[in-house]
Amino acid sequence: MSIRSLFFGKKNVPDKDLFIRERAPIRGFRCSHEFSFTEQITGNHSYIERGNGHAIIFCPGLYGSIHNIAVIGAELSKQYRFIVPYMPLYDLPLSDCKIPRLADYLDDFIKDLNLEEAVFIGSSMGGGTLLHYALKEHHVIKGLILCGSSGLSTIPMQKGFFKRKDFSFVKKATQEIFFDPAIPSDNMIREVFDAIQNYEIVLRSIRFTKSTAKDQLHSKLSEIKEPCLLIWGKQDSITPPDVGQLFKELLPNAELHYIDRCGHVPTQEHPEEVLKLITAFLQKINYT
Repeated sequence: MSIRSLFFGKKNVPDKDLFIRERAPIRGFRCSHEFSFTEQITGNHSYIERGNGHAIIFCPGLYGSIHNIAVIGAELSKQYRFIVPYMPLYDLPLSDCKIPRLADYLDDFIKDLNLEEAVFIGSSMGGGTLLHYALKEHHVIKGLILCGSSGLSTIPMQKGFFKRKDFSFVKKATQEIFFDPAIPSDNMIREVFDAIQNYEIVLRSIRFTKSTAKDQLHSKLSEIKEPCLLIWGKQDSITPPDVGQLFKELLPNAELHYIDRCGHVPTQEHPEEVLKLITAFLQKINYT
């Protein structure tokens, strides 16, 4: 059994630095410090946060981090407690690498932090995690914000899995997620490259990617009654715009906004425009 399996689910972590490195090899360390986020450990959970007030929780997708939402998070933290949990994408036992299992972890995270209510933002696979969570825990959720979410489509396996030792190839594959290839910083790309040199991380990535195909929610979204804000890039090649429209049709209480000249991560590529949409949504649902 690996040290990852030994640590997961433990309330007393024997080596906190090692725990964080194993839990979150991709976490935007420099970015979080630049924007003055504080790294925390509570029980078997590691996360970063900034601000006080009602909670807003961001769940990034596979290989995502605070890079994807730093500007928005810093601004929202002026009024809210903005939290980014390090989801166990890279240290779950292989047999548990499924999107519903991430939802179970999120449930534990919310309960262990004693959060009674929150608005949740999910990007890509993080959005799919939130949808599975919403199907089991309605009372905590005041609103859902989904950006290029999984749940109705497969997150395709990136080419970098198979040429992961070629930095230029991984860089290009990362840039292709965005409309503007200049958006991902060198630090962001380097973190992804360094992480996928670990074959165990690659194996877990493949399993989670397969779960996006297996654990889809077409027949269940009608059960999610909470208000939902859908934000989609018009040039999203990972979860194309028609997937956003399908979410709009299947979720009973959703509004959909497209952003032009935008790929799979609108929170990072167009933070000012996305922040306006989020702020209006929070006001609409009286989450102040």
